[in-house]
Amino acid sequence: MDDKTLMFGLGATKAGTSWLHRYLCDHPQCALPNIKELHYFDRAVPKHREKEIIRLETVRADLLAKSLMADKAKAARLDLRIDEVEAWIKVMKSGGADHTGYTDFLTRDAGSDVKLVGDITPAYGLMDEPTLVRMRDMAPDTRFVMLLRDPLDRLWSNLRMMAGWRVKDGETLSDKANHLFDRLLKGDENGVAKRSDYTGMLTRILNVIPRERLHVAFYEGLFTQASVDKICAFLGLAPRVGDFDRVIHASKPAELDPSRAQLVREMLIPHYDYVERLMGELPDRWHQNREVLT
Repeated sequence: MDDKTLMFGLGATKAGTSWLHRYLCDHPQCALPNIKELHYFDRAVPKHREKEIIRLETVRADLLAKSLMADKAKAARLDLRIDEVEAWIKVMKSGGADHTGYTDFLTRDAGSDVKLVGDITPAYGLMDEPTLVRMRDMAPDTRFVMLLRDPLDRLWSNLRMMAGWRVKDGETLSDKANHLFDRLLKGDENGVAKRSDYTGMLTRILNVIPRERLHVAFYEGLFTQASVDKICAFLGLAPRVGDFDRVIHASKPAELDPSRAQLVREMLIPHYDYVERLMGELPDRWHQNREVLT
């Protein structure tokens, strides 16, 4: 690990982290696991480990079933993914108090030409300061990337994604997403609220991560060569052309009832203001939605 940069993608949820993960996976100087969102720092703890292992074993079983039905070329690709999931299950089962299983997993495919290894898990943006300190100190050169999306757009995309998981026969995605929006307002979707708290996340991060080790980028400008060139420069990588037409894990479209937007004003407006102070400017989309909220 001493000769590699260790990168953590901290989020935010629904802000382009899946696209960035694929971009870096395809970069010849990177060795990122195909498993996006390892959830090591939030789910390897005793409280959540057993449930996560069960989830991973289900993923492995699904991949095995697909491999048995696939043609030879696709089966070979799936078998590589199965091997990776099995290796990760072993890490999770070990507990890894000293993190060696985790770092060995990250570097297992990192040859001498690889400069960067890493883990992109948006939930890491929710970690407390002691956990962020442990992450910071895991390697001599540890860097953090945070992607930010307009707060209202991010919130609605998050709810649409969740609605897709929960929608039942006879329900539309829009109805379900708006129902989840109402639950959020009642305080019943705390996870979504926490993921909307840019101020809290960035305050904790900047309290323990030196600013020069943190790169913050806007989702609204991510899919440009200039943006990915800046990320590569920050991570010590050679620039590489991005596939900006690739869409990964986009939430299905659904309409937000316009009358509801005003109801999250107090929740979201402070984060527009905080990010503007931190970054010095906001993308046009942020200005547009801040006007909608005010």
